[in-house]
Amino acid sequence: VVSTRADPYQVETQPGERRSVTLADGSTIALNGGTRLTLDRRDPRIATLDRGEAVFTVAHDDADPFEVKVGDDRLVDVGTRFNVVRADGRTEVQVAEGAVVYNPRAEAVRLDAGHSLRVMDGDAAVQLGAVAPGDVASWREGRLIYDGQTMTEVAAQLTRYTGQTVRAAPEVAERRFRGILSLGDRNDVADLAPILGVKVRRSGSGWVLAPL
Repeated sequence: VVSTRADPYQVETQPGERRSVTLADGSTIALNGGTRLTLDRRDPRIATLDRGEAVFTVAHDDADPFEVKVGDDRLVDVGTRFNVVRADGRTEVQVAEGAVVYNPRAEAVRLDAGHSLRVMDGDAAVQLGAVAPGDVASWREGRLIYDGQTMTEVAAQLTRYTGQTVRAAPEVAERRFRGILSLGDRNDVADLAPILGVKVRRSGSGWVLAPL
């Protein structure tokens, strides 16, 4: 008798750590820092992004679509490379190649290359947008690209990428930022102050983005 019972295992990175995994079907997943994935040894065609950020490069199979679970939502590939963020009850998807379908049995929103999606838990509204395919998962090259994210979201990604705790003070938490932070291997958050338009000050072992 062949068992079909799930055999889950987790892959996790600490803030500031990046890691790639190759699945049995040839698909690859690159994890940013502060990320946790749940995979299944018996089924390499399913993954759950518990938290953090990861880019999926999927070996496409029409007969066995690859599925990513994010919160209560599902993403199904249509021959794809796509980036997913799961943080603070928020899911963001950006597609670099091919397409994904968001919740195929409900909203059934198709995202082709160059398109993005953002949704909050408990909110029926699905926000759609555009992204340059070459900018998807640019964190892998040390470029963090923002198009109107809040300082709270910027701080969360800086924490994932640098491994240092970064938070936004209440006065700037909802301020929107558009621009590119080129970090490379540098993790000195203080150097980013002129670009972000905020004061970056020490707070214990981490940093606070504060008003000027």
